[in-house]
Amino acid sequence: MSKSGEIRYVLTSSNTCQGFHTFIPDLIQGLRKIYILKGAAGSGKSTFIRLLGESLSEKGYEIEFWISALDPVSPDGVYIPRLGAAVINGSLPQPIDPRYPGATGHIIYLGDYRNRKELNGKTREIIGLIDRQEEQNAKAFEVLKTAAKDREEVKKPARDCLSMAHIRDLIEELASELLREQPGERHYFASAVTADGMVNYIDEISYECKRRYILTGPPGSGKSLVIAELARMAREKGYFLEYYHCGFDLESIVMVIIRNLQLALIDGGNMELSIKPWDIVIDMAVYLENYDAEAAATQSSEACRNYESLLLEAEVILENAHATLKELKKTFTAFMDFEQLDRKRQEVLDDIINNGARPQFL
Repeated sequence: MSKSGEIRYVLTSSNTCQGFHTFIPDLIQGLRKIYILKGAAGSGKSTFIRLLGESLSEKGYEIEFWISALDPVSPDGVYIPRLGAAVINGSLPQPIDPRYPGATGHIIYLGDYRNRKELNGKTREIIGLIDRQEEQNAKAFEVLKTAAKDREEVKKPARDCLSMAHIRDLIEELASELLREQPGERHYFASAVTADGMVNYIDEISYECKRRYILTGPPGSGKSLVIAELARMAREKGYFLEYYHCGFDLESIVMVIIRNLQLALIDGGNMELSIKPWDIVIDMAVYLENYDAEAAATQSSEACRNYESLLLEAEVILENAHATLKELKKTFTAFMDFEQLDRKRQEVLDDIINNGARPQFL
């Protein structure tokens, strides 16, 4: 293979108001070969994953990098659809272990490539950094949980004016227009709450879609409701769907993509999107009864300010947690044998290619 394979980036985790969540355990279900990397911060997990993925892409394989909310520039996994294989970080706040150890799941302990004797003198420092990072993350989640209550207050004025009869009519109209195979689904995050603030890849992820239905309107105007219901109807008709969840609220669906129709349904309420000529924009305010935008803004202004303030507070705390994580990584990195780790990565690369599983496609 001479032509490089396509590289796709998707968010698979976020610091939500329900706590840290990753979709990786669901995404690896059914894969024939899974390598799970275990090890402390700074032991080279993300570098192992990134370099392995780049090597596979250079050999012509299409790959999907699973991006981390803990560090948006670091991948938590790489998925190779053609080989039905993945290499993932198994040491996330939500630990991941193989379902079938030794059969489809293989653990690599990166601690085996570390000079443990030299690290012994850093015990107290390591314990302090880990405890501090855990405290900072716990504090951030408490702030996000409080912000969720204000977010509900922001939605209330529009939600109270929702006309469910009109919403049902819109859903039926869109369903008959859009949904004219093998069913299935995959779940990702459309955005993520990170130390760098809220990040999203919606434009990049949906760029191949020939039709994008973008629902706009105030919070609580039914955008997520319409998308979720259309997704349910599409699943019933046998379509394979990609669900993209809100990075702040795990329960909220921000985007659904039906790849074989090259179609995306997007909640464009709080997103900065590049509108394309073929995009169809639907203003959900039309489906509100007796809705007064000015009165709603006045009613929810305090909750809106509180919500935005709490998000900024959470961002600062996560930034501090990330700084602590970097200190921890620096401590462990100094004692890693990366030459041995490079040889192990080449061994994994050869095994994935030479003993590849049956084809699987995105």
